[in-house]
Amino acid sequence: MITVRLPLVFKQILEDGKNNDILYGGRLGGKTNNTAKIASLLMLQFPYHDVVVARVSYGSLADSSYAEVEGALHEMGDNIFEEFRLKRSPLRIERKGNSGTIYFIGYGGSNTSRTKSFKPKHPIKVVILEETQELKDEQSLHEALASLRRHYGDDVKVFILGNPRPQKAHWFSKFIDAKRYDPDWGVYNLTYLDILPFINDYDLREILKTKITDFEYYKWFYLGETTGGFGSVYPMFRPERHVITVAQWNQVIERTNIRPVACVIGGDGAVNRDCTSFVPLILLNNGQSVVGPIFYHDPMKDGVIGYHQLVQNLLLYWLEDLFGMFRMGTIRETRTHPYMKRIPVWMFIDNAAADLIAECRFFVNDRCSVNPVKKDNVPQMVSTVQSAILNENVIIIDYGGYKSYTQNKWIKTKTNLLAEQWEMLTWNEKQDNYDPIVPNDVSDAATYGVISWFKNPENIQYFNIAKIMGKQTKLIRDIITPKE
Repeated sequence: MITVRLPLVFKQILEDGKNNDILYGGRLGGKTNNTAKIASLLMLQFPYHDVVVARVSYGSLADSSYAEVEGALHEMGDNIFEEFRLKRSPLRIERKGNSGTIYFIGYGGSNTSRTKSFKPKHPIKVVILEETQELKDEQSLHEALASLRRHYGDDVKVFILGNPRPQKAHWFSKFIDAKRYDPDWGVYNLTYLDILPFINDYDLREILKTKITDFEYYKWFYLGETTGGFGSVYPMFRPERHVITVAQWNQVIERTNIRPVACVIGGDGAVNRDCTSFVPLILLNNGQSVVGPIFYHDPMKDGVIGYHQLVQNLLLYWLEDLFGMFRMGTIRETRTHPYMKRIPVWMFIDNAAADLIAECRFFVNDRCSVNPVKKDNVPQMVSTVQSAILNENVIIIDYGGYKSYTQNKWIKTKTNLLAEQWEMLTWNEKQDNYDPIVPNDVSDAATYGVISWFKNPENIQYFNIAKIMGKQTKLIRDIITPKE
């Protein structure tokens, strides 16, 4: 009889009757080690079945997943370890008698072709997807699962392992929350506390030291909590403070004399893969600004079109809707009545998109002052945006989605596009640029608008200057009724 020691929670996972399990949490939670043991046991119980262990970075498999599975087999005892043969080229672990193989493959990103062309010898009994949070988006996960699903055997067990990013808005955190309510999925938050009898004294000492010296880091690194601050580009951004509803904005208009006085639009262009975004900052007479409806064209969903067609057939209609919504004077109105009172509009577009700048100047230069914006280094730009957020100079109006001018329909989103990216953005390892895994097209567009206006210290401090001069003015948060 074979006896294998497993933490109690993994015994529950093995017997939960679910085909799909998400195992997330902090480091040293035993996720890979114990799922490898479960996979090995199932291979012994069901010969002529295979196991797939996949990781986003194929190059690190030998030193990470492969080594972890090998170590788990050693821990299970010689009787079990001797049933397997370790192979290095390509990476795999074979059971004696050609009765099962543990495959190690890359998935997601540049490794997509590896999963599409993957063909096991036997039906798959267990799938272990590691470091899932490193994938670019949820679609990459679904593509990998779809490629493997055609090779599933009966009662397959799929383990999706991951350590959540600090940001609550990261796709993996939202994926976890969505699957909590799916009866076909098991969701387990695993930490070192679940496997205390299996942790050595050295690791435990380091964990407890971190808990005392850096509690925020401890909560994220060891408990897997989405604290929102660690490694974030904009840790000062808080949706409960910086995002309001349309109803709350209407309260501001109805209860006060706060009104739009100007508009600054930031634009970030792309044609083939990334999205083209325009973010309007509606400047108010109290020194603050609100972010109005965002223009968002995703070529992967809406199709690839040139800048000429994009500006003429899509952007112009968005501008007309925006100007009409905030009563700034539409393009048609100002052309019909050139002497009417109108709110000034400045548009600042990434100077790398020279064709987009030229098209905007051709179509809207009589209503908007179109200007190229030169990128400073990222930390300098971020510093200005951070100051504007901290000073509550930028408040986002959440419309519950955005209008696709290509599809001519409203696209619902759970989170405002800009708010989502400001929550998600993290620094790279050198702390000199964004982590490329997080989309930043809307954030970039907003950044160009924010730095073009609020890099002037007088603009960023206007509210305080007005108070010193005795002007009666209020911040938006002092006016609105809190969200329920």
